[in-house]
Amino acid sequence: MADIKPFRAIRYSEENITNFICPPYDVISPSEKERLQKLSQFNIVNIELPDQTNKNNKYRNAAELLHLWQDEGVLVRDDIPAFYFYEQVFNDHGIKMTRRGFFAALKLENPHSQKGSIKPHEKTLSKPKADRLSLLKATKANISPIFGLFDDERHIIVDICKKIAKRNPSAVAKDKDGVFHKLWTVDDKDIIKTLEKYLLNKKIFIADGHHRYETAWNYSQERKEKDKHYSQYSDYNYVMSYLCPMEDPGISIWATHRVIEAPDNLESNIEKYFDVHLAKDFQKLSKKEIQPIMIFKDGKYRVLTIKKDDFLKKAMPKKSKAYRNLAVSALHYVLMPNIEASEFTYVKDDKEAVLLARKTGRMVIIVPPTPVQSLKAISLSNETMPQKSTYFYPKLASGIVIASVK
Repeated sequence: MADIKPFRAIRYSEENITNFICPPYDVISPSEKERLQKLSQFNIVNIELPDQTNKNNKYRNAAELLHLWQDEGVLVRDDIPAFYFYEQVFNDHGIKMTRRGFFAALKLENPHSQKGSIKPHEKTLSKPKADRLSLLKATKANISPIFGLFDDERHIIVDICKKIAKRNPSAVAKDKDGVFHKLWTVDDKDIIKTLEKYLLNKKIFIADGHHRYETAWNYSQERKEKDKHYSQYSDYNYVMSYLCPMEDPGISIWATHRVIEAPDNLESNIEKYFDVHLAKDFQKLSKKEIQPIMIFKDGKYRVLTIKKDDFLKKAMPKKSKAYRNLAVSALHYVLMPNIEASEFTYVKDDKEAVLLARKTGRMVIIVPPTPVQSLKAISLSNETMPQKSTYFYPKLASGIVIASVK
């Protein structure tokens, strides 16, 4: 049972918030952070990815900025709880697309339980979780959302989102990648009731924000132990979430490619487990149930397909078919089974990956994107994919809405 409720968002007081939003913390490079800070002293990057000052550590500094900006009226908190509908219009490899969903407060469940309605699909790391927990404890606010998907076979929510998009937006922005962002504040009681009731029977599949979700759960448990007036309806038992129907036509998942030093057993593993094809066959083979892998090494491309299904079953005996059929699974369990995920360099663009490999003398592993239905099947099997198995484009903007979890 996915339990959602409206919330009173903290938002920028201006309608055009182009200079105030930023990407999620984990994709912001030092140069990008500097660019965002130059856009405005009130850019949310100063809270999402804070700096240390002479007086404060970075987390305390973030908390003080959040309070100061509210005192100065840069940020204001809405008086009435609402759902916040959100649209992103973007270019995906030459095709114009629109993704629509809405922000809500989502009741937290134990992310390590396999019985709940909220389904993760990726493994998490302790360092990012510790960082996000320190920020959350200092600010007592969700600065950026998690991204969740749900089934909407009858297009109930898809159609509601389309209707909301015809209204005048509450806020607009355009980022450096040319993505247009629009936000609508919706406090209509009938719409709120429809969404709450519809989501009750749904499972939420976490598309992005696994570290933030686990952090929110850990924070809620800490607060629960210390709160003498504990209530299951306290704001800290919820996490700000962007919820999007799987049937939305704007769902776009990109692949994340790998660059690494070629292991000594690479060629023997290829000969033993894979058939080799020409590079021009990659797109055609990517449409098959079992995904291919393309490698670039020593100036040459090769496309690899597994010789026998039994090789995948033997390497991953306890994994589902959907899991075994992914290229990233064959990579980490068959082609390069003894290499830690941290040893790879991850690159979204295959051409950039090849340039990096040429420059450093390493090799590239190019993989197809993970289909959204594979993500669903793997999540329902309570499995977690290898890191960087999915990249939902575009990223959600931080600073569109903020949720207090005091």
